[in-house]
Amino acid sequence: MGKNIDLSNNMEDYLEAISVLDERKKYVRVKDIAKYMKVKMPSVTGALKSLAKKNLVNHEKYEYVELTQQGAIIAQEIRRRHDATLRFLTEILSMDPALAEEDACRIEHAISKTALDRLLKLIECMEECPRGLPECLKRFEYYVENGEKLATECSLGPTDDEAEEEAATSLDMLEPGAKAKIIKLSGRGAIRRRIMDMGIVPGANVELERVAPLGDPIELKIKDYHLSLRKDEAAKILVEVI
Repeated sequence: MGKNIDLSNNMEDYLEAISVLDERKKYVRVKDIAKYMKVKMPSVTGALKSLAKKNLVNHEKYEYVELTQQGAIIAQEIRRRHDATLRFLTEILSMDPALAEEDACRIEHAISKTALDRLLKLIECMEECPRGLPECLKRFEYYVENGEKLATECSLGPTDDEAEEEAATSLDMLEPGAKAKIIKLSGRGAIRRRIMDMGIVPGANVELERVAPLGDPIELKIKDYHLSLRKDEAAKILVEVI
């Protein structure tokens, strides 16, 4: 958190909302924040006045809202906490996305930097495991769903998901004209969020349309949309040629 700046959970939520909207829209207005946070405009105006006094936002009446440099730094840290807890709840604990989102909003205000860093490292280790999702987590999911533990030992053979991933390749390796199904996204943070916001999610079909002469950017089609990805983004998308 910013040096010597004490923020309530509510003020942190406002900074996070402004940061998210700033990525989505060219300009952020009071009514955009009110709609995003599902609050009334006078509430937003009051919060902005408080944040402006702390030099975290720039806002004049009837003007657009901007984060200051310090405000942007704090907002990014808040979003980092939120993303980490949300990923842990959905990807590791297999919680319903809607409930996980609600819980992440609560946890992000209380989790310490030490716990956050270790949470991120745990997720990274699990993602980078050669066998994919560790067998112990599959046993955990079974325990949650069925109320009893598996009696058998962890199997050493590949699961169907692991076999599918072994036969897959990254999107940046495809040739123009190739069609594929998205298997897995391995990016994290802002990169992963940008990819998913574009509709690139596991199970979707894509067609690679064009690759720039130097290999960057890569243009593709998903449903009826034409998108452009950087090579490093495409490299984080695992696909199966169809």
